[in-house]
Amino acid sequence: MNCEIVELTTGEKKSHCADTVLQALPDWFGIEEARSEYVAGVAELPFWAAVDCHENWLGFVAVKVHCGHTGEIYVVGVLPQYHGRGIGKQLMEGADEYLVQDGCKYVIVKTLSDLVESEHYERTRSFYLSVGFEPLITLEEMWDEGNPCLLMIKHL
Repeated sequence: MNCEIVELTTGEKKSHCADTVLQALPDWFGIEEARSEYVAGVAELPFWAAVDCHENWLGFVAVKVHCGHTGEIYVVGVLPQYHGRGIGKQLMEGADEYLVQDGCKYVIVKTLSDLVESEHYERTRSFYLSVGFEPLITLEEMWDEGNPCLLMIKHL
């Protein structure tokens, strides 16, 4: 897929991009409260968007840094019609580069554990495995009873 990865620096653009993409992903971001938290939360975070030649947003990633040496993929999303075209991998590579330059040794990501059957989250976990993450621990108490959190980690 021919797209460009660009850094967005204004909170309003970051939130608008995230909202546009996450609204198109109800199978992953269907809980309104959680989606709203992500949309608000990205405004203050390092953020990159994948755009096509018409400057349409195709996907994005936002990251956090913890303890000065551990990055976190705060939220990532790609429009469903562009899944499997390498955009997510490009976004993750850009995030990794940023985190390494910022002195991070590790990057983590949280997703729904395989304790819950979900075709959509099986695809998500497979994607994270394909970009170098490995399962670390399932935290059943992190979110809520029906949504056990799988914490995945990658050495940068």
